[in-house]
Parts: sequence; structure tokens; C-alpha cells
Amino acid sequence: MPKMTASPQVASRTVRLCAKTTPGYTHADGLTEESARLVSELLTTNHASYHTRWKGTFHNHIVHHLLALWALGATPDEIQYMWEYNTFYQTPVERPHGTAPVDLDLSDPVLFKKCLGNDDFYADFLKFFENEIAEKGVPAVLREYLLKGDERANDIFCRMYTDLVHPMIHLGCGLEFNQPSIVAEALAGACVHVNYPAQFLLPTEEYVKSNPGAPTKSLLQILEGLHQDPEISSGVRDTDPFNKIPDGLLKRVTPEKFVPYLSEFRVQPTEEDLQRKMSEVMHTCAYVLGAAQRPGKSEKMDFVILHGVTLTVFYPAILAQDWLTNEEKARLLEAKARVDAVLYAGCRTPTLYPSRIVNYEPRHPDDGWTQLFHRSIIYPDEGHVVKVIRALFSLEQLSESLPSDFPIMKKDFFNIAHMAVDTVETAIKPDGHKMPADVSDAIEEQVGEGGEMVTGNMKRFVFYGGLDKAWDFVPDLGEPVIT
Repeated sequence: MPKMTASPQVASRTVRLCAKTTPGYTHADGLTEESARLVSELLTTNHASYHTRWKGTFHNHIVHHLLALWALGATPDEIQYMWEYNTFYQTPVERPHGTAPVDLDLSDPVLFKKCLGNDDFYADFLKFFENEIAEKGVPAVLREYLLKGDERANDIFCRMYTDLVHPMIHLGCGLEFNQPSIVAEALAGACVHVNYPAQFLLPTEEYVKSNPGAPTKSLLQILEGLHQDPEISSGVRDTDPFNKIPDGLLKRVTPEKFVPYLSEFRVQPTEEDLQRKMSEVMHTCAYVLGAAQRPGKSEKMDFVILHGVTLTVFYPAILAQDWLTNEEKARLLEAKARVDAVLYAGCRTPTLYPSRIVNYEPRHPDDGWTQLFHRSIIYPDEGHVVKVIRALFSLEQLSESLPSDFPIMKKDFFNIAHMAVDTVETAIKPDGHKMPADVSDAIEEQVGEGGEMVTGNMKRFVFYGGLDKAWDFVPDLGEPVIT
């Protein structure tokens, strides 16, 4: 990794961006030092002040949001506005009083394990990983706590991919922009999340070791297999709790059922196969996001599937880490694709309609990437829009060609980017959604501060789009929207 100019102790607690040295792997031209300084200052404040989640369940997206804004060329005023838009509802980083002794010695493996999965100990884990990184450096810490292959590392490895892959997105931010403090946040965030991915990731790895000659398939073929499987394709129901993957899908569909499908995606530890499979995963995730539509309904992006897309943007940077072995890179990519398959199953395997992408008519057809960047930068949300646009733009940098039987062509991915911005802009127009005011008001009252962010996402996106009820608030196709 490039050397940091700050001391290890400072680097593990602060953010320092530079237009020349840390623009990210996917970025706009003309990044400025003024924006770099402001994002550095704000993310250092976020690191010291705010928890990885707010209200104990919703995620703090400030790191993901501001780094995407920075990479796509946002001005200081635009960055400051989005910071203020999203900080007032965050939860303080401090652990609640009385939950444990003031100083926890997480170097004790027994205590470390006891604190896993508990939001109250985020600040303790953060301090622990700050110190570990300051002493040993990012590569050594990630190898010990994420990639070593022992019980603890495997546990944290799986937690990275939990809860719509938020911890892994966070780790991608730290690695792509070379920020040790954000790597510490990612590890701490993973440690306080529940670990449902362990139910299928580790058994799949064991299955592959025991069946090395088993057939392989593309990720898209695996998704098609899940869609055709009656048990998996009906594994989620409208009546399930909101977190339908751990609380619905994985309570009905056993690991023994999932593993044979997930094991079909494998990556050889060679540079050629790593790049080819990375391109496959990135294009497939974007295709599913655009194609998972509903006949008779206006276009919407699925909030769950979207997270798989916004994680893909970091894999070029992850695979470029020269301290990672090819075997470690292959494992990280395999886990990502297998989680993508479970996210798709968790949305009740929505039918994919490539024609909805190919035939999509953008609201502003003359807009190029520069205009889409700007529209996503100024869109008032918690960062999902600008993140998905950066992820879709990253496809432009991939040299690998699509398979001849892929459902859409390379040029069609630009339509998905238009669709992503068009649909969220339309959602905040009069008649752009069908959520009744009493429903919106009740949710915002229940959540309290930040509630409008929750209802905003419910208007902008669909959740678990293979379910009929997911589309209740979406206007019918062709229904006029006042612009």
C-alpha cells in the first residue's frame, strides 16, 4: 500500500485525502484539494463522533456517501450540504453507560468473542482496531483478523458480508482510498453485526474443498437456477419481518439447499481468472439491478440488490492490493458473488426483463456521465444514488468483453445509469409515488429523527422486489408524473 505521510497513530484515527494520491480507482476528472480537505475533515469528525449505525438498526452512510461525492467531483458546498443533511440523526459513538467496564481488554480472545454481535461495543472495537493498525499496519491486521482462516478470522470474514454488505462496503472505502482509520471502522462495524452469512459462506467453502471437480457456472446461470428452484424462489414472504433474509429466507431454506448452487461460482487464483470473474460479477450485478422490474409498473431499483452493486465498485481496488495473495483475492470475490446470489434469493428471485433496460427511454437522453454525476451528487439522500452511479461508471473501465449470450450489450449499461437517477428524481415529484401520507407519517413518528430518510428510501426504491407488495407504492407504467 502507498505510505501515509501521517504517523501510524494519527492515520488510524483520521482521514487524509489528496487529489493526486487518493482519488480512488473510479473517479471524475478535476478533483480539487479544497474538496479533499473538507471531506478529510468531515470524515475525521465522523470517525470520532458517530456510531456505525443509528437507532441500533439503520446504517451510518456518511463515509460511503462523502467518498463517492469526492470521487465524482463534488464541490465543497455540495459536500457540506450533504454532511449537514445526514448528521443530525446519527447516534453518538460512545458506549451506553453501565454496559461494561470503561476499558475493555479486547486482546483477551474470550472477551473479544463475547462482545461480538453487540452494537454497544462498537467504540471498544474501534479503539482496539485503531491500536492494532497503528502498531502492525493494515495488511497485517486484515490478514490476522479477516483472512487467517482460523475461527476468529472466519467469523469476522462472514460478518463483513452481513446486513446488505455494509461492513464490506466500508472496508472497500478504506482500501480504495487508502485510509487506515476507515479500515478500523469497517472491522469494528463488522464485529458488532449479526453473522447470518456464516450459515452459508463457510459450508460452501467446505463443500468446494470436498468436491473440487464439481461443475462451475456463471453467476447469472446460478441466479437463473435459484429462480427455477421452487423452494428457494418461494423462500421469502410478505409476512416475514423486515430483515427478510435472516428472518425469512434462511429460516426456510437450509444451507444444504443453498450450498450446491453457491459452490458453482469459483475463482481460480490466477490474474486472468480474477479479472474475468470480477468483470462478470460487476456486470451481472448491474444487469440484475436494471432488469428486476415488474410488468405494468414504472421502473424502480431494488434497494437490496442495489447494495450488491455499490459493493462491486471496490473490487478493482481490492484485487489491486499487492499484499494480498491471489488465493485471498479469489476468496473475497467468491464470497461477494455468493452473497449476491443470496441477496437475489432474498428478494424472492425477481424475474429479469432485459427489454426494460434496452428499451428504456431516459428523461434526459442528452445527459452524459458528467451530467449524471452532477444529478446524483446533488440528490438529497443518504448516498445510495451517487454510490450506484459511481459503481455503474466503473464498468466503463473494464476491458473484458461480455459473453456473447449475455442478455444485454455493453452500451445498454448506460441506460441503467439513466434509470437509476431518473427513478429517484421522479419519486420526489408530485404523484411520483403512491405511499399514503398516513403510512409515511406513522413510520416517521415511529423512527423519530431520521424517519424521513427511511420513508424516502421506501419512495425511491422497492424492497425485496420479487414480492407483490413491494410494488404497492410504485405508479403504474405510463401513469403521468407531474414534473
